[in-house]
Amino acid sequence: MTRFCWSVVLLLLGAAPTFAQLDGPASTGVSASLIRLFGTNNAFTAQMEVQVLGPDGKERFGTPMGITLLENRIRVEVDMTRMRNREQPDAIAQVKPFGMDSVVSIIHPEKRTTLILFPKLHAFVKLNMPPAESEAFLKRSRIERTTLGKEKMEGHPCLKQRVVFTEDGGKKSEATVWTATDLRDFPVCVATKEKEGTVAIRFRQIQFTRAESGRFEVPAGYLECADMQVLMAGPGKKYMKDNGLALKSVPQTSPVSAKPKNAPAPKKK
Repeated sequence: MTRFCWSVVLLLLGAAPTFAQLDGPASTGVSASLIRLFGTNNAFTAQMEVQVLGPDGKERFGTPMGITLLENRIRVEVDMTRMRNREQPDAIAQVKPFGMDSVVSIIHPEKRTTLILFPKLHAFVKLNMPPAESEAFLKRSRIERTTLGKEKMEGHPCLKQRVVFTEDGGKKSEATVWTATDLRDFPVCVATKEKEGTVAIRFRQIQFTRAESGRFEVPAGYLECADMQVLMAGPGKKYMKDNGLALKSVPQTSPVSAKPKNAPAPKKK
């Protein structure tokens, strides 16, 4: 797998800082500051379109996502085959044979965990969130809003605002936000300046409905893998074999590093 493909996978696992980093590295592009922008809208589902624009204003990278929020729990669904990458358009093709092109990330700040589910593999990886990251999702920061004008965005009348977040330690981050006045002041568009260029996130098909709690848990029967290497060497390799695909070089690891969810505890001798 190329270095770029690994970076895409790590990006979705929250290990690479590319999407919406209003306050540092974020899981699947969903940062604590982004969640704070939703205000009292703490139960909804929506389609989220993420774009990274270069200095020339052209799209360098883009992808649609599905997002579900229920209080402090977040679920993000990504079909990697729908990603658009101008620089390496065929990169995702190297992930698909492993069955890793469909990814669901579930963020549990209170449990300090992020669950990365691969539905095609019926497998998942559990990542521990650093205390500072989990606390950032749960605590409040000071938010200052300056209205820049009124504009229509995503079909809604909006207030265009400059939003500045100030953390307890005095660290500041900034974004331009379009809040829909006819949609509970929902932020239908958020734009930030990053090293990669301008990152824009647009929200569509917003529904203020409460998702079932089970949407934020691992489905029964999913295999828990210790890390990505174990997942590729086990479920990923099996997926390729079951689908008649040529096996590529995958990391060799002990099968004891993977275990099915809800597996019975071994008997004591």
